[in-house]
Amino acid sequence: MSNFDLHAISIKDITQTSLLTCLPNETMHDAAVKMVERNCSAILIAVDDEIIGIWTERDVLKFDFSSPDARSTPVSEGMSSPVICVNENASLEEVSLKFKKDGVRHYVVIDDHGKQRGIISQTDVIKKHNFEFFLVLKTAGSVLKPIPPMIQSTQSMAQASKLMHSSHSDAIRVEFPDESVGILTERDVVKALASLMLNPIVADHASSDLVTVNEHESLYHAKKIMLLNGFRHLGVSDNKDNLIGIINLTDILAGFRSTYVEELKESLAHRDVLLRDSLKSLGLAKKIIDNTQEGVITTDKYVVIQTCNAGFTKITGYTEEEVIGKTPGIISSGRHDKNFYYAMWEKINKYGFWQGEIWNRRKNGEVYPELLTITEIRDDETNEISNYAAIFSDISQLKSDEEEIKRLAFYDPLTELPNRRLLNDRLAQELAITGRSGKNGALLFIDLDHFKNINETLGHSAGDRVLVEVAYRLKQRVRDCDTVARISSDEFVVILTELNEQIELACNEARYIAEKLQQTICQVYSVMNHKLYISSSIGIAMFSENSDIPPDDLLKQAGTAMYRAKESGRNMLQFFQDSMQEAAMERMLIEKELRQALDENQLSLYYQPQVDYHGTLMGAEALIRWNHPKKGFIPPDKFIPIAEECGLIQAVGAWVLEQSFIHLRQWDRLQVHLPHLAINISPRQFYHDDFMGILGRLVKQYQISPSRIMLEFTEGLLMNDVDVAIDKIKQLKKLGYTFSIDDFGTGYSSLSYLKHLPVDQLKIDKSFVEDITKNEDDAVFVGTIIAIARHMNLGVVAEGVESKMELEFLKQNGCLCYQGYYFSKPLPEGQFFEHWLRKAKQ
Repeated sequence: MSNFDLHAISIKDITQTSLLTCLPNETMHDAAVKMVERNCSAILIAVDDEIIGIWTERDVLKFDFSSPDARSTPVSEGMSSPVICVNENASLEEVSLKFKKDGVRHYVVIDDHGKQRGIISQTDVIKKHNFEFFLVLKTAGSVLKPIPPMIQSTQSMAQASKLMHSSHSDAIRVEFPDESVGILTERDVVKALASLMLNPIVADHASSDLVTVNEHESLYHAKKIMLLNGFRHLGVSDNKDNLIGIINLTDILAGFRSTYVEELKESLAHRDVLLRDSLKSLGLAKKIIDNTQEGVITTDKYVVIQTCNAGFTKITGYTEEEVIGKTPGIISSGRHDKNFYYAMWEKINKYGFWQGEIWNRRKNGEVYPELLTITEIRDDETNEISNYAAIFSDISQLKSDEEEIKRLAFYDPLTELPNRRLLNDRLAQELAITGRSGKNGALLFIDLDHFKNINETLGHSAGDRVLVEVAYRLKQRVRDCDTVARISSDEFVVILTELNEQIELACNEARYIAEKLQQTICQVYSVMNHKLYISSSIGIAMFSENSDIPPDDLLKQAGTAMYRAKESGRNMLQFFQDSMQEAAMERMLIEKELRQALDENQLSLYYQPQVDYHGTLMGAEALIRWNHPKKGFIPPDKFIPIAEECGLIQAVGAWVLEQSFIHLRQWDRLQVHLPHLAINISPRQFYHDDFMGILGRLVKQYQISPSRIMLEFTEGLLMNDVDVAIDKIKQLKKLGYTFSIDDFGTGYSSLSYLKHLPVDQLKIDKSFVEDITKNEDDAVFVGTIIAIARHMNLGVVAEGVESKMELEFLKQNGCLCYQGYYFSKPLPEGQFFEHWLRKAKQ
C-alpha cells in the first residue's frame, strides 16, 4: 500500500566512505582542528587502517579547558572504545531504531566479512534519506525534555563544558549582558578546543541568536528549518514567546516511525479490537468512536449507514442526518472501477476485513485520499454478519508531504535547481541520447571564485542570496534543452545538449555559451547594502557518441578542468585534457602530504633580509619552506594555493605566526634585535574569527611588541568587501601592527581604495623589478608606484633585486629599501642569525 519500504532500503548508499581519522598519539587539539576543518561531529582513531576508537563532540565535553597542558593530551585518553558497528546491509528502519536503543550518534559500517566500509551518523539518516521517511505528525512540544541549564556569557568554557557534561546536555542556554538568550552546543566546544585561545569564555563561541519554533508547530516543520539552515538545535517557545525548551536532531529522529501509514495501521487495528470487544457495551463503543480523530461509520449487513461520528463529519463535511439510511456510495469519488470494489469485498468476505488506500469525495466536491479499514461484525450467538464498521483517516497532508519530500530529494532547496542526484540521472540520459543521435554535448563545471570570503565577511545569509541570484542568471542564459544544477555550496553544473555533430564546432559552441555565462555571473550583485563582484572558473568536458564514459567520471573531468582554470588565474575557461587527470592526482597527493608535513614538522621558516642601499639590515620577511623527506624542497607556489582551497591555510598560517614569534623571542634573548619582521597572511586567515585572538595570544606569550610585526597581504584580500577589510586593518593598527600590500600592481589595484586603505608600505613585485633596466614600460610603471607611495607617505620595498643596475635605478627613483638575491637569498633561521643578526650587533 505504501510507496516506501524502509526495510528494503539499506544504509550502504548513504554511508560516508571518506573517513576523518587520526592516530592515537595525536593531541586533542589537533583532533579538534581536523573536526572543525571537516565540519564533522566525530573523528575515528585508527592504527594501521584499523579503527580502534572514536572521539566525538560528546567526548570533548570531558576536556579540561582550565588546564594549560590539556590540549597536548593524546586523543586516545578521551576516545570511546570499542566502536559500535552495524552491517552495511542493515535497513534504514533497523538503524533508526538501533540509534534510539544504543543512545549513540555514530556507527562504523562493516560488510559481511567484518571489513570497515565507512561511518554513518544520525544526521545522515535524517538529512540524506529523509524522503524515505514519514515524520509522525507530532508537535515540537511533544518531544520536549527538561529545559537545559543556563550559563552566563562571561563565564569560562571550562565551566560551560563541565555543566554540559554533568547535565547530560548537548546544548545549554547562554544569557548575554543585554539579557538576550543564545545557545552553546557541543560543536562550539570543539571549536573552542581547536582554537589557540587560552581560557576562552562562553561569549567567544556561543551563538547569540537562538532560532525558535512554537511548541504547537509540527516536528516536520522543525526538521525543515534545521536542515535548511544547517542547524542541529532549535528553541521551542510557548504562545507568549517564552522559551520552554530546546530540541535537537536526536529528538527529530525519535519522532520518526517506519511510516505514518504504519502507525495508522497500528492505531486502526487497536480500534478494531476495541470495537469488537465493546459492541456488548454500546456506551463504551460510542465513547471510543466519538473521541477518535478518524472518521467512523457503522452499517447494517446490507451496507446501509446506521451511525457516524464527529470525525466523519469533519473529514467529509456530511452531517449524521445527511448520511443515515444511505450507502457509503454517497462519498464515492468515481475514481475506482467495479473490479476494485469486487476485490475489496472478496477480501472482506474471505478474511473479515479490508485495509487500503482509497479516494473519496467530500460534500464540497473535493476528492481526497484516505486510509480505510472495513471490518465485519458478527453476532455472538449466531455468528452471522450483523454489521460493518469502517474507520478511515484523511491522508491528504501525508500525500502532500510525500511529494514535497520527493522534491527535496531531487532539488536543491535554496536555488530550486536540480541537485547532484537528479543531475546524474539526466546526465546518464543525455549520454545515452547523444550516443544514438550522433550529436555532441558538453558538461560545464562552474565554481565561483573567492565565494568563501563572502560567507566569512558578510555571513551565510548574504552568501545564500548571491547563490540564488547566480542560479537565476544561469537559468535565464541557457537553452530550454539544457540543464542547470547546483551540486555543492558554490559549484554549479550545466549540461549542454544538441551541439554540432563536428567536434570542433561543438567545442566552439560550448566555449561561446560558457563565456556568456561567465559574463552573466560577473555582473554586480547588490547584497545587504554592499556591491559585490564575483568571477567564475569554468571547466568543460565534451561528450559524444564515442564517449563511453560513466556520468561520475565525466563530472570528474569537468571538475579537473575547472581547477586548472583556477590555477590559470581564475575567471578562466579550460577544456579537459588527459594530462589534467595526472595533475589532479598530484594535487590530491600534495594535500594529503601537506597534512602530514604539519604533523611531522617538515615545514620550516626562512628569512630574507630587507636592507638599505648600503646593505644595512632594516628588517626581514618570513618565508615558509617545505622540505619533503623524499621529494626534497617543494616550492610555496605549489602547495600554498592547495592549502588555500582545501582549508589547510589557517593551520599553516597559524604555524607561520607561531614560529615567527618564537624566533623573535629567541633572538631577543640572545640580545640581537630585528627591527621589524614581515609575515604573509592569506585572505581566509585574515577574515577568520580567531585571527586577532591568535595574534593577541602570541604577543602576550612571547612578549613581542606588535609594532615589530608587519602583516603582508595581496590585493586579492580586498576583492569581496573593501569596507570590512579596512575596518579590521584599522583595529589591528590601533594595537600597533603595520601593513604592507605585497606584489603591488599584479592584482586588482585601485587608487580609489588605496586612498582610504590604512597601510604603511607598498611592495613592488619582482616581475616588474627584473625588467626595469630592459623594458621601458616596466621602468615607468615602477617609477610611478614609487611616486604614488611617496605622495601618500607610504614606505616602498622592492623585491627581487638581483643586480647593481636595478639597485641604482631604484635608488635614483626614490626607493630606499630592497630585498633580493643581490644582497641575500632567503636563509634558514640559524644562517640568518649568524650572517645578519650577529653581524648587525657587532
